[in-house]
Amino acid sequence: MNLSEVLQLPKSDGVYLFEKEKNPFEESYLRLRRKEKRLYSDEEVKLFPFASSLNPHKKEWDYRAKSFIRFKEYLKNFNKQIDILDLGCGNGWFAGELAKLFSHNFYCTDINLYELKQGARLFKNENVKFVYGDIFKMELAKNSFDLIVMNSSIQYFENINSLLKELIFTLKLDGEIHIIDSPFYDIEDVRLAKQRTEEYYRKLGFPEMSKFYFHHTYKNLLDFNHQILFDPRTMKNKLMAFAFKSDTPFPWIKIKR
Repeated sequence: MNLSEVLQLPKSDGVYLFEKEKNPFEESYLRLRRKEKRLYSDEEVKLFPFASSLNPHKKEWDYRAKSFIRFKEYLKNFNKQIDILDLGCGNGWFAGELAKLFSHNFYCTDINLYELKQGARLFKNENVKFVYGDIFKMELAKNSFDLIVMNSSIQYFENINSLLKELIFTLKLDGEIHIIDSPFYDIEDVRLAKQRTEEYYRKLGFPEMSKFYFHHTYKNLLDFNHQILFDPRTMKNKLMAFAFKSDTPFPWIKIKR
């Protein structure tokens, strides 16, 4: 499917519908998001990534604001209009805010129709398209995107190798994948991280959701042409985080064809 075909899909409340029915994961995910207080009001989403003082996850959003600012500055390197896939976009705040500053074309995809409709309602811009669909089922055409961004979403994909190969196929010749605000682990840390995840979901009353959250390692990236643009493991960044307690604990990873 090429990008012009995406724009021929039927629409509902501003969202292009590749999928016609909600899937079981989506329903469970939304119940979890409500429990976590992560289904935000329109007024709160309009502020992102700068959360209000009443947001129960304000500290997390302070981290994400830093990542957003870094990526915004990076995007200034592109002096022509480009096509960007925002994969796992949620309510679309990331592309919605960038579209206020740049004239690039943003294609925001997710399997969360509730938040996609919220994004389409809040970020009305002819350069921002919201698409409800599974990236693997959509079979997007080769050479479709200049950039693909996964902003706090790669942890919901089980097989990172298959995912990245699929995404690389859709990149243009000089295209890039950017992974932002998602945890990556050294191999020796994975077991404890999985235990923490299982305990977290158990306490919330959603133990079944731990099977949909995946723990990827830096070793998973070795087969790909990657660069870590921000590495929280460096001594400099560890000291900065300790001193100011205001930077993300997650890496910013760039992958090229």
